Amino acid sequence: MSRASLGEEVYLRGLTGFLTGATLYEGYKRIAVVTVADRICCSIVAAQVAGYMHRHGYGNGVFKVFFYEEGGEDALAEEVASMKPDAVSIVLGGEQKMSFVASATQRVLKAFARRRIQVPIVFHVRVFLATKQLTTLLSDPELAGYLGSLPEVRVFTADLNAGKFNYSKILFTEGKPSLVKYAESNLTEEHVELLKKSLPPPE
Repeated sequence: MSRASLGEEVYLRGLTGFLTGATLYEGYKRIAVVTVADRICCSIVAAQVAGYMHRHGYGNGVFKVFFYEEGGEDALAEEVASMKPDAVSIVLGGEQKMSFVASATQRVLKAFARRRIQVPIVFHVRVFLATKQLTTLLSDPELAGYLGSLPEVRVFTADLNAGKFNYSKILFTEGKPSLVKYAESNLTEEHVELLKKSLPPPE
């Protein structure tokens, strides 16, 4: 179990969301966020909205939040497509087991592929970790082809030793991902310590 209290987990998501929202979505003006209806995921999504608007301006129709439910992937893909977003952010994790995050991400992306949603995809770091740096997704030929066909794929990762968040574009070469960093954020000591304390729920 996480060594952080629920209050610390929510505060951590506020810090993380504020920083990542300001930088991760640079260049996008309409962002669809796919998440789950738990306390921690909702905390980071709200903080990302605030961080984005603090940096890029307060305005109408920039974000729309879609809640994932198992079995509803095709309806979710249809709703996301109807928004006509510039990018889709997949923010799963928080109070969910990593196995759930990996399988939910796979099902969502398969539904996106069926609906032919061809916009940039942005992955939360726990999605990236749960899918073993996307390798479990790329082992599926359908998803490898889909991810490789997208105009852009992004992720943020943490380097706790350096006290930074790194923002990267993911390139796919012969079905293997590589990260190309385009920006970074410096973290406070408090933020780093909270990240060290926060662990996913056990399987």
